Amino acid sequence: EASAGIDRPIWGGPDDVCPSLLVLKRSRDLGDELRIIRLVRTAAQWAEKVTALVEPRLIPLLQRSFPEVHFIDRNTPLDVEQFSHIAAQERLAYWFGSDEKTLHQSFQPLIAPQTAGKPRGIGISWYSRAIGKTLPSLQDWANVLRDWRGRLQSLQYREADAEFETLSELTGRPIKTGRHIDQLNDLDAFAQAIIQLRGVLTISNTTAHMAGALGVPCVVVLDNGIVTTWPEAAETTPLYPQTRLIRRNQLSWEEALRQGRETLKSMIKTE
Repeated sequence: EASAGIDRPIWGGPDDVCPSLLVLKRSRDLGDELRIIRLVRTAAQWAEKVTALVEPRLIPLLQRSFPEVHFIDRNTPLDVEQFSHIAAQERLAYWFGSDEKTLHQSFQPLIAPQTAGKPRGIGISWYSRAIGKTLPSLQDWANVLRDWRGRLQSLQYREADAEFETLSELTGRPIKTGRHIDQLNDLDAFAQAIIQLRGVLTISNTTAHMAGALGVPCVVVLDNGIVTTWPEAAETTPLYPQTRLIRRNQLSWEEALRQGRETLKSMIKTE
């Protein structure tokens, strides 16, 4: 808010009369936006008009999900005089997501484009370009996926960088490619691909947050380092009711992935 360079007062929350609220663009990565952007819907119950600056590839998905809010490209030049107040996305979390109960109550799944047929198969995502992440090896993934019955769908961005072909060879069974889904530019198509699945097994990345925000059963396998995106110790997160967290702790990566696989199987059986 301080660095936005917008000469408008910061919204003081539900008790502050607000004719027109501008929600500022996110300050961190896409996962952070997917975690808390739904709170614009709650803000719209208190402000007369809410406009949110978001990444352009999110606009179709968000506009469909929260029609009471106006979403615009975060790079759009603005006439700031039309807004009475501003607020960072994190400030909405301060007002409307300050404890586990309110976060649970605020959850509303994002609405992906409609699809025909029942969900089938499992989605996987195993690679990240982020610096500092410790990840399972391709061999760890292959050992866990090899005897998994049913269809496997890649949800991995940049499959060539992620060595998709090598993973397929090591696994020794078909994995459906996701290269036709350009999640770096078309998040609507990415969301549509995820809701066609029964569940998702992934590392911590955009896939984890999108599956969580859509309400699709998802297991996220984590290393032992603290990741501020997720609760420090819990196996659940109030942000995504259908997501479970598996930490490696003293396990090998393969053992952690197997635990994640069994957790996801149990979630799918109890849907």
